[in-house]
Amino acid sequence: MDTKRIAFGSPKEVTNPGDDSRSFLLPFTYVETNLVGSPEEAGHTSKHRLIVTIANNRLPAWGYSEPDLVKVLFEIGRREVCQRAKSGTLQRDTMVQVHTGSHSKTSPFDPSRIATPDGATFEVEEERRIGF
Repeated sequence: MDTKRIAFGSPKEVTNPGDDSRSFLLPFTYVETNLVGSPEEAGHTSKHRLIVTIANNRLPAWGYSEPDLVKVLFEIGRREVCQRAKSGTLQRDTMVQVHTGSHSKTSPFDPSRIATPDGATFEVEEERRIGF
C-alpha cells in the first residue's frame, strides 16, 4: 500500500455575496510519505482545494464561535478528503456540503478536540486495488 501525507494550509472564507450559506477554502498538499524531505518531494507534491459549505440554518443550531466553526468544518471536510485519498478517488477540488440532511441539529464535534487546520498533517494508506 502507498502511504500519502496530506498537509493543510490556512483556511479562508470564500462565501459568495448573497449566498444562504458560508463557504470555507481549506487548501492542502498531497504527497507520498516516502518522498517527504527528499529532493524529489516538491516535484511530486500536488496542490488541492477543499471547500466546505455550511447552510446558514446550521449556524444557530450549533452555536459555535467563528474559530470553533472553522475547526468543525475542517474536521467534516478532512474526513471526506481522507476517505477519498484512501479509496484512490481524490480530485484536485473536493466540495463538501453541510446541511440539515447531512448533519443533525446537535453539534457534531467538540472543537477543543480538533486540530487547528493550518499546519495539520495526516497520513493515509491508499487501498490496494486489484485490476481484472
